[in-house]
This record gives sequence, C-alpha cells and structure tokens, in this order.
Amino acid sequence: MTTADRADTAGPGYDDVLYAAFERRYQQGEDSWSDEGAMRRLVPLLSRHLEPRAAHVLDLGAGRGPDTLALLEAGHRVTATDLLRLPDWDAIERRWGDRVTFLRGDITELDLPEGEFDAVVDNGVLHHQDPAHYTEYLAAVHRSLRPGGLLAVSLFTTVDKRSAGVLNRAEDGRLSRWFTDDEAQSLLNAAGFRTLASEQVGRKLAGLAYLLVVASAVPRGDEP
Repeated sequence: MTTADRADTAGPGYDDVLYAAFERRYQQGEDSWSDEGAMRRLVPLLSRHLEPRAAHVLDLGAGRGPDTLALLEAGHRVTATDLLRLPDWDAIERRWGDRVTFLRGDITELDLPEGEFDAVVDNGVLHHQDPAHYTEYLAAVHRSLRPGGLLAVSLFTTVDKRSAGVLNRAEDGRLSRWFTDDEAQSLLNAAGFRTLASEQVGRKLAGLAYLLVVASAVPRGDEP
C-alpha cells in the first residue's frame, strides 16, 4: 500500500530506510518486480537503439540480475550495481566470468570511470530516489556515459495520466514517484539527455503502468 505524501523530500536517513526495505523484501521473497513481465521490456527497447556491437552497459539496481543476464546473453559486457549483494550474483559470476562485474553501492558514491559506459539501464531506481537528489543522481549517470551514450529508464506512471505526477510513500518508508511523460522528459532534458523513444507498458496492478524511456547523453556544452 502507498499513500500520497505532500513532502517534497524523504528527509534524513532515507538511504538507510531504502536499504532496510529492499533487504527485507528480498529476504522474504517479496520482490515481485524480479519476475514482472512488464519490467523485462526495457532492455529490448534499449537494444533497438544500441549500435550493433558489444557494448559496456551499467545496470543500476540490478537486483537478482534479470536485466544483467539479458544483456550478457545479447553479447554485451555488464557492470551491475545494487544497494545490497544478492546470492544470485554468485551463479552469474561463475557462468560469465570477466564479462560481468558486480558492485555494491549507490552510483553517486561508487568510483566509476567517467565516460566508461555505452549505456545505462535504470529499471526501477530513479523513481525510488529522494526527489531532492534527482539532479545529483542523474549527473552521476551522465558522467558515467560516453558522449551520445544511452540511458534506458523505467518509471512508475498511471494509465490515467491525470493521476500521475504524485509522490507516494510505502509503509516501509520507500518513496515511489509516479511520473507523467512531460515530467520525465523535462527532468531528463534538464540533466543533459535527449529523449529518443518513450512507451507505456501496463502492469498487472489495475490503473498502473511503467513509462519506458530511452535517451542519449548530450555532451556538456551542447545542450540547447
């Protein structure tokens, strides 16, 4: 359950709240997103825009690794991150060796090389961030990408677009932002991204959907 939250930010200690919430959900097998079909549409959307060669992709919020596996099977090299290390990573590392690297931590805190990645996958990270940190988060994503690199992001939205644009707080303290298409594009444009594709995918939960966006990183100084 979520409830509308009038606050613009999460308040102090939100990083700890987020970690504890996801740790509990994974430990208790309540990570329904790991098997949600709608979430598996993001990597194929990204693949339609990637150059036909092996890419180095950063998978943020990799969870149990479904997107990491899809990218590896497509021939790419993957660096995957999450707030906590999951047992599923062990089997992926054994199978794929040096084609995959797992890192525990937040992108704003990890020491990632600038311009290292051809693409970044954010399948459910941004919409759980503290809104006060959107700019910092997207700046870190932009720095990690080569000029013209791609960001594929999945955001919560609603089928009835008039109901989107709402910040919700779950009982475990996690924030969930429901974006309109205009809000998403404005946020990404301000962070130095140019939208290439956008589509809405319905969820099993009535009235809710995902907004899938692929955008390219505009070199700094070339923004309109």
